[in-house]
Amino acid sequence: MQGPLKILMTTATVGGIWNYTIDLCKALQFYDTEIHLMAMGSLVNSEQQQQLEQLKGINFYESNYKVEWMENPWEDISMAKQWISSVYSKVNPDIIHFNTFGHVAGDWDCPVVSVFHFCLQTRWSAITGKTSTPDDLKRYRKAVKEALTSACVIVAPTAAILKDAEKIYPVLKHKHKEVIYNGRDTPEFSITEKEPGILTAGRKINDAKNICLLTDVADDLNWPVYIAGTHNCPEEDEDNEAKNINYLGRLPSKVLQDYMKKASLFVMPAKYEPFGLAVLEAAKAGCALALGDIPTFREIWGDAAVYFNPESADEAAAVLQKLTTDHAFREEKARKALERSKKFTVEKMAGSYINLYIDLIESRKIAINA
Repeated sequence: MQGPLKILMTTATVGGIWNYTIDLCKALQFYDTEIHLMAMGSLVNSEQQQQLEQLKGINFYESNYKVEWMENPWEDISMAKQWISSVYSKVNPDIIHFNTFGHVAGDWDCPVVSVFHFCLQTRWSAITGKTSTPDDLKRYRKAVKEALTSACVIVAPTAAILKDAEKIYPVLKHKHKEVIYNGRDTPEFSITEKEPGILTAGRKINDAKNICLLTDVADDLNWPVYIAGTHNCPEEDEDNEAKNINYLGRLPSKVLQDYMKKASLFVMPAKYEPFGLAVLEAAKAGCALALGDIPTFREIWGDAAVYFNPESADEAAAVLQKLTTDHAFREEKARKALERSKKFTVEKMAGSYINLYIDLIESRKIAINA
């Protein structure tokens, strides 16, 4: 290939997709690439601006267009498609990497990669146990199906979420699919310099993260519980709020990492999680892991974590009591999690994407010349 590999990539500034994108772009800079990153969801904040400034040679395009999982996004998505098309025409990229679904379907003359980070339909199905589509998700599901149909290849962060997606979107059974595990560009810390504390991260209103489960068990635990994220729960009775919970609010990434460095135990009671970047960060910070027993966590962490039924407060409490009172057991799990976390690096993630990009481009050349 003559000249740098030109990549047009979309991202959202809200949620974990942003951290994934920044880490991926940072690692892709070690290859001969020219990245054109188009952000939607909201304008970048000061922390995100600092992250962008650390990237060399990236071409950044900013907007506050809504993405498909936001409320009433469809007019914005239509305008965003025109915006993306205009940049595409000027850049003439070798590959398009979509981290959003709403914009994949289009007239593109280069290979298209669509990453299945998560979707509202698989999330709803995991929480309710139903594969049917509620009325308010029908248009969303149609948009995701169109995206999956249009893409040359579908990438998922775990085989488990890909399996769940195939149940909802049968078109996936006939598509080229790849599993590329996420990585996280965070430092590793010692497991010995820890304090007696239980940490979790996520909005309590998010029923997929299931953070509200901790409010049911916190007062039965002998360690303080810290929650990073907004703390409003639906129909929450503040008078009955657990006294053993400390709300940290929304934290910048570096501040959250400082809390992870101190915490002995990280809990994620999720009912639905396609990968779990926060869990990976906590493992790299030397935390022992207590996780909801769902297929994605089992796939990633194996015996390096302790699991509990995310529907059972009693089971969660028993697991947390075991980890807080059994020092040797907790340190063993922390060491295993730290060692396991070394498998999930940004370098490995970026290398897998580069290989995929090149394979798609070469296959397209062969097809054109045939």
